[in-house]
Amino acid sequence: MRRPLRSIVSLLACVAALGSSAAVLSGCDDPRSLDWQVKHLSDTNPVERSKAIEGISQQWRATDQSGKDADKKAFKDKAIAELAKAYQSDGLKDASKDRKKIMDILSSAEDPRAKPAFLFAIKNYKAGETEDEVKASLRAIMKMKADPAFAGDADTGKAMVAGLGNVKWANANSGAVGALIGDAISGLKLKSTTMELLAIVTGPNDGQDNPATKEVTAKQIVCAQVLGEIGDASIVDKLIDVMFADAAVMAKHKDQTTGDEVSQASPLTTGVSMVIGNTLAKIGEPAIEPLMPFVKDDKSNKRVADVAATFKNYISPGGSGKATAYVDIATTTVANIGLPKVAVQIAGIVKDKKTKDTDRKPLIGLLVTLPADAVVIDALKEGYAQTDTSKLKSDIAGSIMRTMEPSMTDWLLGIALDKKTEDELAQSALSSAQWLAPLDKIDDVTKAYGTLKGEKGASFLEKRDNTWRAMEPTEKVCDPKTLKGEEKDRCAEEPEPKDEKNPKFVVWNDVTPTYKEEMGILADVLKCDKKAACYLDAFKAAVSDVDKQGLTKVTSVGTRAGIRMQKSIWMYAAYGNEDDMITLVNFMPNINTPAGRSFVQMALDKNLKLGSVKVADSITNLVKTLREKGSETANREASQLEPIANKLRARAAAAPNK
Repeated sequence: MRRPLRSIVSLLACVAALGSSAAVLSGCDDPRSLDWQVKHLSDTNPVERSKAIEGISQQWRATDQSGKDADKKAFKDKAIAELAKAYQSDGLKDASKDRKKIMDILSSAEDPRAKPAFLFAIKNYKAGETEDEVKASLRAIMKMKADPAFAGDADTGKAMVAGLGNVKWANANSGAVGALIGDAISGLKLKSTTMELLAIVTGPNDGQDNPATKEVTAKQIVCAQVLGEIGDASIVDKLIDVMFADAAVMAKHKDQTTGDEVSQASPLTTGVSMVIGNTLAKIGEPAIEPLMPFVKDDKSNKRVADVAATFKNYISPGGSGKATAYVDIATTTVANIGLPKVAVQIAGIVKDKKTKDTDRKPLIGLLVTLPADAVVIDALKEGYAQTDTSKLKSDIAGSIMRTMEPSMTDWLLGIALDKKTEDELAQSALSSAQWLAPLDKIDDVTKAYGTLKGEKGASFLEKRDNTWRAMEPTEKVCDPKTLKGEEKDRCAEEPEPKDEKNPKFVVWNDVTPTYKEEMGILADVLKCDKKAACYLDAFKAAVSDVDKQGLTKVTSVGTRAGIRMQKSIWMYAAYGNEDDMITLVNFMPNINTPAGRSFVQMALDKNLKLGSVKVADSITNLVKTLREKGSETANREASQLEPIANKLRARAAAAPNK
């Protein structure tokens, strides 16, 4: 059979180049050689092309498995660029086996010369067809994220944004691809994508519960998250505007109880607004100044006045109306930034005698969420002194416990023991002091409780603390129809009736601890003194007992475990170091009770006053690991811990020694 002309031309070229018939037989015209395979990667003859792709795939596997760097380099130098060209060839069908084989080689080779193929795959992503190739491209790029070919590269950014536009968010597999693209834009810090992403975030969203709006919402959420990672301060004002605009979008739906059509803030746009708030918190300090007029509710500021008008008839997704919800949104965002500059701005307002108590209260609430440095502590004390109403003084004193700062104990004791202090205020002060008090102060707090009078002149220490109210059923049968008063209140259905159609009424005993018992439990926990590891062990044991109690029943054992849990984590926050906080991060997925999780978040936030990249990284790694394992708690951990990680990074960057 006569050899085709193209093969003869190829043969002559090879002879001229190599100068020997042996070279011809073993090289250019041998389908087993890398030269032949590279040359025929884009062959118009599908049989020859497939033979070349299969051959080069086998050669790469053998070379890769050999572990010889020199052989790998030789293969890459000869094949990568040509493989990248072949991947983009019109001769290959989308999602074809040949195209996948090429991507398998390119993605595992980790060579920046494969960039054109990676970007082609991402830019031309087709949902339901090319997921594997896009994921492989993204994984390869992220392994080379420090390479100039990708890091901050505008062409890479364009391809990523184009790929996002092709994602079908309602489809789980496609949505996962969209999330990976978002992670890649973040990891590569592709600032060139900022305006395109911002356009998506600020685009129309009517908040209605339909497939089209859900698609828009999902894309906006991912893009907003990415903008936070990019951290471009120039878009802060636009993000603030859309954060409030999205929060105020009202959507109509039928009330399942009444059947009436009601109008409430859309859960979809509210979700976008919350993510934008987190984005602003990630951007950090540049967002503080423009948010402060909203925190202060300064309606002399036109932007504030305009936002206030949009919230005039605001009804939350939960059904409660609050025309000043925008103040809460701004305050939460500023609190999540958590930098000392926030405390400085707030402190001046709180300490000002001219500030109204109604305005001072939410600002005090913000201060106690910040790390208790000298500025915060001074502002809290001065704010208390400038407050006119006893009720607000009680609220302030009761909120001091949130500082997790043991040094505040003496100040609180001073309030409680002042002869001019009313019992209600004294009790509020001591309710904070008992959690903040270290070992050498707990007896003073107990004695101070003893100076208060309970019911009918009895010692306050004998009073039950209804914060920890607990009732346990007995087997004693009772009849509520024949009882009155307190006896009737204690007669209720058995919790787990054997006969559900005819449950028994039994006597329930009040097992709520007295203040005396409660203080004894706290003193027992404090035997750890200043040993953080001891407090962590106590916390873990208490968490286990509380989790056994569950969310629907409250037992004597569980209630007392709750007291131990709270005191031990407060002391752990006081005496733990950076490594202790990392241990706490890793333990968090083991906690089911909401209170325990909330306490951990507070401890991480308050302990690390100057921030910590190390702890922030541990949070990021935990969330990443949980997601890779497909953990059901991954999103919960991310939503609760990532805002703290953002604050820790921001504080670390702003620390005086930086």
